[in-house]
Amino acid sequence: MKRLLYSLLLLSVFFGASALEIGKVYTISHGGKTLFVKNAEPKSGSNVVMWTDTEVPAQRWRFVQHDDGTYGFVNIYTENYLGLNGLNSGALANQRTYSVMLTRWNLEEAGDGYRIVSAQKPAFCLSVSSADEGASVAFVEKESADPASTIFTFTEDSAVPAAYDANVRDAIMDGFLGQYYHDANTGHVLGGGGWWGDAEMFETILDAFATTGDLRYKEIFHELYVNFLQRNGQDWSGNDFNDDITWMVLACIRAYKYFGVADYLAKAKDNYTRMYNRAHQRFGTLIWKQSQENKLATNSCINCPATVAACYLGELTGDESWYTKALSIYAGQRKLLFNENTGEVWDCRAWNSDGTMESGGNRWVSTYNQGTMLGAAVALYQFTKNEMYIQDAKKIYERSRDHLTNSNKIISVCQTVNGDLCGFKGILMRYVRAYAESQHLEEPMLWLEKNAWHAYQNRTSKGVIWSAWLTKTDESLKRMEGDSEKDVNNDAFGSSTAVSVAFNAHVNRQFNKNAGEGLEAKYFDEIQFTQLDDELADGTTPNTTPTALTNGYICFRNVDFGSEGLNQAIVRVNATASRSYVKVYADSIADETLLGRSAGFLSKEWQDAKVDMNKALTGVHDVYVQFSGAGIQFHNVIFTAEGAGVENAVAADKCRMSLSGCELTVDCAEDSLLMIYNEAGVLEDSRSLASGKTSLTLEPGVHICRLSSASHKSSLKTIVK
Repeated sequence: MKRLLYSLLLLSVFFGASALEIGKVYTISHGGKTLFVKNAEPKSGSNVVMWTDTEVPAQRWRFVQHDDGTYGFVNIYTENYLGLNGLNSGALANQRTYSVMLTRWNLEEAGDGYRIVSAQKPAFCLSVSSADEGASVAFVEKESADPASTIFTFTEDSAVPAAYDANVRDAIMDGFLGQYYHDANTGHVLGGGGWWGDAEMFETILDAFATTGDLRYKEIFHELYVNFLQRNGQDWSGNDFNDDITWMVLACIRAYKYFGVADYLAKAKDNYTRMYNRAHQRFGTLIWKQSQENKLATNSCINCPATVAACYLGELTGDESWYTKALSIYAGQRKLLFNENTGEVWDCRAWNSDGTMESGGNRWVSTYNQGTMLGAAVALYQFTKNEMYIQDAKKIYERSRDHLTNSNKIISVCQTVNGDLCGFKGILMRYVRAYAESQHLEEPMLWLEKNAWHAYQNRTSKGVIWSAWLTKTDESLKRMEGDSEKDVNNDAFGSSTAVSVAFNAHVNRQFNKNAGEGLEAKYFDEIQFTQLDDELADGTTPNTTPTALTNGYICFRNVDFGSEGLNQAIVRVNATASRSYVKVYADSIADETLLGRSAGFLSKEWQDAKVDMNKALTGVHDVYVQFSGAGIQFHNVIFTAEGAGVENAVAADKCRMSLSGCELTVDCAEDSLLMIYNEAGVLEDSRSLASGKTSLTLEPGVHICRLSSASHKSSLKTIVK
């Protein structure tokens, strides 16, 4: 017997042997599919349809009770009510803000489930139109409807994520790798990227490492890298496209920054140099394609990534000639292909032979060009501190956020599923994070998070998200675009964009940090030559593996030192190698920003190394803990007001270096670090020295010897015949 049930403001509503509880979250299902806000569209009035359950908030509904005893169903993602677009027969289910007429329901027990009955028109209920994916839900008269089409089941779900978090982030990666990451004869592959698509997806894996420090991404990158070399060789100049080469250079130089593998650096330097030498125009910019007819034409897609790559090379080699290249390329790019008033980065244009600019060109604005020029501006600002660059970055970011998005600030361009265009968005995401972190801005990070959270709503049941974030990814991974069917079952490039935004949102971070409460490794903001080891992270054992190279570091941004001033750092570390120590810097790693170093060398055990700072810090700063010597593990750093507060004075004759034949003699007044470079700036040797005299033999050639301690630095150029 059917019974229409009206609640009397009870916490639980009983239907036979089951109960729905007010305030609980439910999956509302029919025929193996669930009620879903179409495409997770947040706007009131969006249709509600049936879709394969993908376990996302846009498919979950909170059971609520109105003051009059009727019920409502509130979508967990959009916070809108399940409603109707009218009360006429055939009206469609949608989501909307609360309406007395359109969002009030009662439940009627029927078979193994319940009918969702209109409180305004009790003779009508919701009915599913078909068993198809995306089937509409209509408002029908109960007596004339197929009874089977009107019965829904309710399943409580307390596990659905309520907000974007690290678990959601990792689920996005797991879905991506599960679909696309496969064994190859050599290494592994990510399906279907092509040259520059591969490089971009490799960078996406590096984004994951850069924001988590998780060692599995180190292994994934290397497996992809060795396969890339197997397919494309060591010398990439056979590729006609200079931007293709540059995208892979970017992946390699970033991998070197994180992992310290010398081959990555060598490949980046060699192939960038070949690319630059053939692509460089006399007006500073670069040729996109070697075979292009107009040798005075240039494109943002080569100039901007080449600028970023050169800045990385300058940072990681210490050779400022790389920055000279970067500054020159950027100057030409800015003159030719940038609207400094609007922040638009244009696609391509040509010079006249006299160095003036042609009036035409393609002024198309895209996410990847916006992204790479944003990254270039941030990198050059960090090197020069010239405000022009950061003002450029600000305009580029705001133009992208406000004009390449819909009304909800979700990226609305590049809504295709394969081809080059589908992979553009991920590039912008990477450089938005760089901009936000360099300028201590939380709003861009929240914007990234908003986009990642929306993309997640539109995943498949296997966790795959295609590049068209604004539409639900079909379970088949196929979609009609125009007259052709796009199949991305083995095309990872577009899906990598969701992975990029997921990890660049950097949800494991603490945006604001307290210096006096301590900074744990797992909340890092930037690392170099350092990786996390979460299995050991229990508060007493390490948060990082031993550093790969000397001068690795961990960085924490937005650290508040308060108004009183703190002048001592206590760094919990373990030295697995001899003659190592730590240095602490504020805001950047440079001679003038050094706060102090640990006294003597670290012992081979876990210890709280004290660093007496040369000044008391107040206000908000970025903190860098640098590891002088390979093999250091880091757990945390905490700042106190107990330090010695030593003055930053340099005593005379702190250290001496002299050469006799091929014998270099170093006389140190305190523990020091000796680094020896060849004439090209390549590091030949690095060692920590105890106070006193040390001798070592140099090979024939030109050597630059640099000696540094907590209070003194010196340099000696030697020529050994």
